[in-house]
Amino acid sequence: MKKFLIRILMAAALLFVLNWIYTKWFFKKDVAEHSDILELVWQVEADSCRIVYLGESSNITSGVQETDKRKISDYLGDYFPNVKTGDMTKEASHAQTYYYLLKNLSKKSTVETVVVTMNLRSFDARWIYSNLETPLRKQLVLMENYPPLMNRFLLALKAYPIKSEEELDSLTRQHWREDPLVFPYEFEWNNVYQWDSATAWRGLHNYEGEYDPKWTELACHYIKSYGFQIRDDNPRLKDFDDIVALSRKRGWHLVFNLMPENVDKANEYVGKDLMYLMKQNHDYLINRYGHLEGVTVVDNLNLVRDVNFIDQDWTTEHYYEEGRRIIAGNVAEALKAYYPDEYRSVDWKCDNGHYYFGDAVRKLDAATPYGPALTLPADSLRADWERVNIAFMMQQADTLHDARLAVQMLVAQDNATVGYYDVKPQIQKIGEWDFATYDLPVDSVMRAAQQVKIFVYNPSDDAVQLKNMDISFRPAYLKPGVKGQPMDKQ
Repeated sequence: MKKFLIRILMAAALLFVLNWIYTKWFFKKDVAEHSDILELVWQVEADSCRIVYLGESSNITSGVQETDKRKISDYLGDYFPNVKTGDMTKEASHAQTYYYLLKNLSKKSTVETVVVTMNLRSFDARWIYSNLETPLRKQLVLMENYPPLMNRFLLALKAYPIKSEEELDSLTRQHWREDPLVFPYEFEWNNVYQWDSATAWRGLHNYEGEYDPKWTELACHYIKSYGFQIRDDNPRLKDFDDIVALSRKRGWHLVFNLMPENVDKANEYVGKDLMYLMKQNHDYLINRYGHLEGVTVVDNLNLVRDVNFIDQDWTTEHYYEEGRRIIAGNVAEALKAYYPDEYRSVDWKCDNGHYYFGDAVRKLDAATPYGPALTLPADSLRADWERVNIAFMMQQADTLHDARLAVQMLVAQDNATVGYYDVKPQIQKIGEWDFATYDLPVDSVMRAAQQVKIFVYNPSDDAVQLKNMDISFRPAYLKPGVKGQPMDKQ
């Protein structure tokens, strides 16, 4: 028995020495080769960061022609110049990746506040079963809670989920076929597969009534990316729950940054049914995490207009400078609660034809029926502006009001044409903030006017609250027109 114990102790000592040797001379080389994501943790610790921003490509992607290509996290740091801010950014990463990064931070690190990117799309089957998952999971093996030598042994054994592209695609399509879509009203299709197939068959048509394959394909991408409903068994929820538990254990301030999606395009290409699902998933996340002690959810979902999305032919969270700055500014407002004495206002201007009104709250009723207005002479409308995106947030106590979006075109003195657009089809919630978005043409009537004014109007006694009035002009990426009859399937 004594010899047996001695052998065990010798084996344990040998493993300890081997692990020490591996950690001392070989571990960093393996990290550089197989798990360079861990170096992000080391850099945050070396820089003594107090605020750390965790993100994917949305944090680092910029436009080709931009002069200021800095990250969202860099802009965030501008608001707290005396608080060291860093980031841990890895393309295609999601909540599980962020959890591994955070749990590998030393308990002695200076980190106080973590800002975690939350993408609506990351809860969808196409992201969950992305072909990028296998290389991502491989990166995490050396970050497991085992001795480094054991982790290297697991890596050699390929102890991580490995699925072929065919298997991942099959799992995605299975969800598209089997996950039901439930609406509070009658909906033509039972699942994403049927909805996507019908849209591809019917197609989107231009003003001349011609089928446009490019924009039909993009509409289908929006359906497949956002046509889902988050349910309690969604695996992404466990990852965010783990981040909440870890943050409480470490005593961190936790901020979930719900990223902007291109709701303008989603509404323009697909319409109210997709908007319903996006809002429902947004509400699910806000309700699940927004009321937890020690957790803040920054709601950026609808704050960036279509003109500030870089990718116009795919569903991504990639923004031009103004979009990145808007996100950073909104996150900074949340962090002000933790660093009130360190916060500094930041002045910036992006001259790209985008008009942003900020977040001032206005009450609109019979006594004060007019919201803030954008007024400009028609000759200031650039030739390449063919569409205008208008968005705002509204809170209603009931649906008895008569609030409308108004586009007024002054043709001559005391001679104005006004186009009204009802807000009730988009503003559904009672007693809570909801958002509406419109895509309207910059047509010949508007260009012929002497003056154009855009505002929200409510002449009724029943008041509404208005904020985040946001207007931007842009080229016509799509002339949607009216969907035509179903095409011949050939």
